[in-house]
Amino acid sequence: MVGTRILGFLGGFLLVATPLWGQVHPSGRESSSDIPVVTPSHWPYYPPEGWPARKPGDMEFVPAGGLVPRRELAQVPNVGDILLSNRFSVTDTPSSAGSVTDSPGMPMTTLPAGSYPSPYYSDAAGCCGPLGKHGRVGYELYSYTGPNLPVGSGDFIGRLNVGWVVGGGGRALFFNPTHEAAWVIDLGLSYTYNRGEQQEPVFLDIRQPPRSDPLTGRVIPQPDLYTLSAIRGLHRTNFNFALGRDWWLWGPASNGLQDGWNLRVGGQVGGRWGTAHVDIVPLNQINGYARRQNVTHGLYLAAHTSLEVPFGGCILFTGLRAEWGYDWTNIVPPLGGDLKNVNLLLTAGIRY
Repeated sequence: MVGTRILGFLGGFLLVATPLWGQVHPSGRESSSDIPVVTPSHWPYYPPEGWPARKPGDMEFVPAGGLVPRRELAQVPNVGDILLSNRFSVTDTPSSAGSVTDSPGMPMTTLPAGSYPSPYYSDAAGCCGPLGKHGRVGYELYSYTGPNLPVGSGDFIGRLNVGWVVGGGGRALFFNPTHEAAWVIDLGLSYTYNRGEQQEPVFLDIRQPPRSDPLTGRVIPQPDLYTLSAIRGLHRTNFNFALGRDWWLWGPASNGLQDGWNLRVGGQVGGRWGTAHVDIVPLNQINGYARRQNVTHGLYLAAHTSLEVPFGGCILFTGLRAEWGYDWTNIVPPLGGDLKNVNLLLTAGIRY
């Protein structure tokens, strides 16, 4: 009984499917002829001769291979090749750079500033443009390290040795239409340590711990003790913020446009805000230690240069950076706590 039902079901299916197959594939016509070969060079695509005109209400069958026949698709220019061949040069008036003139009778179209093709399909206008008002908006992560040189004269600066600074952060880059220059917003963190010159003690105010009254239990603050002390070290942790301008000397620098090695130069002006503490050794105590801490703030100027190379979907860079900064702090009274610094840094990073 089960076998009879299965045979009956298969027979009914063949009776229904055979007429339908005949509507899509008339006798004497190979199924492979229904699958059009469409490449960007064949735009626009029109149906082959012999295909019946479609009337409203007609059913549309999917031919072998799963492709629906295309009918009179719109002209799609190869925008990717146009842009890449002209290095994304965009003008205010229609021209050969940034205009579509491949198809006869098709109106000239000026590409919007900042437009660029999809990285996955360059035969269409793309998914990602325009970005920003003019060029692309990129971002990068970086780190740096190098010596810190206190400069100037004074009782405090004169007792600090050459230190070391490490830091890092991120930048947002707002490119111009040619992608050969960009405004930069820079945010980051840094830590700097300078060892003190303990062989040159100086009189400093050393904070004393409060005492409690044995009768009432009230806590009584104690005045600072002015005593001869040695400065053991200075620690600074800062949040850095800056605005700058960068230029690329060997061509466009945005990710996806840079072709080979590139050289960047630039400058920044910014500020710092953070905390600092100084380790002090009071000489009136055996194995004594004291610590003074305060908030610091400052300004700095920076200049940098870096060598860049594309690497897959990103750009790697390394270079040199020089900074001059001025920090305000009252960390070691009665000495003046203002500091002038020069940082000579080795940088490395990645841009997306």
